[in-house]
Amino acid sequence: MLATLATTSVVVAGCLGDGNNTAEPDDENTPSDNDSDDNSSHDNASNDDTETGETPESVTGYFDGESARPECEKDAETVEVEHGDDTQEYQTAETVPYPEREEFDDNIVEFVERFEHAYVTHSALCNGSGSEDILSVDYDVDRAETFDWYDDITVVFLLRAGGPTWGIEDDGSEWMAGLAYDGVVYAVDETGAARVDFDDAHELDDEELESHAPDPLDDGGLVDEFE
Repeated sequence: MLATLATTSVVVAGCLGDGNNTAEPDDENTPSDNDSDDNSSHDNASNDDTETGETPESVTGYFDGESARPECEKDAETVEVEHGDDTQEYQTAETVPYPEREEFDDNIVEFVERFEHAYVTHSALCNGSGSEDILSVDYDVDRAETFDWYDDITVVFLLRAGGPTWGIEDDGSEWMAGLAYDGVVYAVDETGAARVDFDDAHELDDEELESHAPDPLDDGGLVDEFE
């Protein structure tokens, strides 16, 4: 199924981003404005808190409020679909649990890759309309790297594809979809993780990624708090 990821882009109801209940950025600094001057300020120097002029002490300390993310638990179920005189059984997709930070020691990039996989499946399955059964949610990471923006906060960029790729409507008709690669940026430290979409990442050259990437602290939302 993943063989189609890099070549096909299809908009699918319930795909990644639907039901994203993370904190929404201000209109002036939306992550979609990745080619604006506001999002070209990263120069490998220390990123200061734009409100206080000071480097943020921690990820959770930067946000006012609890973390928010797509959240539910969906197990695989067997569904029967009639095709003429025949009845065929299918297995629905299930959510991937969010990982625990302590499972990954100092490997923050691996933690982010696993966390985004869970985020993708929860986003696809937790807020469905009820008019379809999703049979497959695919996820693949094409590229991962870190940006040296803060001293004690690790910023991780992923170029990944994720979302529903196969499902059945109420009338029994099946649909299939390919997925395009897009970006996401995380900020992670010992206190928590913040996330922001980087939708235009696939359109940029490698040397442009860091300077155009949105900052999860300024433009994203808190998605996990570590005890």
